[in-house]
Amino acid sequence: MNRTTSGSAATILVSFLLLFAAGAGWSFAGEKSGDICRQVTAEQLSKLYRKPLYPSEHGNGCMWSKKPGGMAYLDINVHEYQKDIRQYFNKEMPSHIKLEKITDLGDDGLMTVVEGCLGVIVVKKGDRVMQSAVTFLEIEPKSDKQKVLWDIYRNVLKRLK
Repeated sequence: MNRTTSGSAATILVSFLLLFAAGAGWSFAGEKSGDICRQVTAEQLSKLYRKPLYPSEHGNGCMWSKKPGGMAYLDINVHEYQKDIRQYFNKEMPSHIKLEKITDLGDDGLMTVVEGCLGVIVVKKGDRVMQSAVTFLEIEPKSDKQKVLWDIYRNVLKRLK
C-alpha cells in the first residue's frame, strides 16, 4: 500500500494525540493497570504483524512496538468515560480519513479508516472508554486481522469494571 508521507505523518500525529488526550484512571476488575499488556498474546500479535512486537506499560494502557521503547504499532488505552464518543475525534477530518460506527463491540464505538485501513478505534463500555491506535498494522475492515483485533478488544472490554 502506498501512503504519502504528509498524510501518514498527519495520521500518526492525530492518532497519538487522540489516545493521550483523555488520560483518567482505569483498571481491570481487581488487577493492576499494567495487566493489559499481559492480555494480548504473542500468537495474537503474530497474526497482526509479521515481526515480534514488544509490550510496554504507559499511563492507562499498553503499547506494542518493534523494539522496546520504539514507535507504537498497537496502543490500547482505557479510561473513564467523560464525553461523547464523537468528541474523541477531531471535528474536521482530512478527506482521506473516514469515520465509521462500530456496532459489534461495547455499548458505542467509532473508528477511523485511513486509506482503506483501520486507524483509531474508540469504544465505550459502561463508564469506561477504550482507545486504540493500529495505523501501522495495516488492518483492512472485515479482514481476518480485524477479527483477531476485535477478539483482543473483547477480552479487554469484558475485564473492565
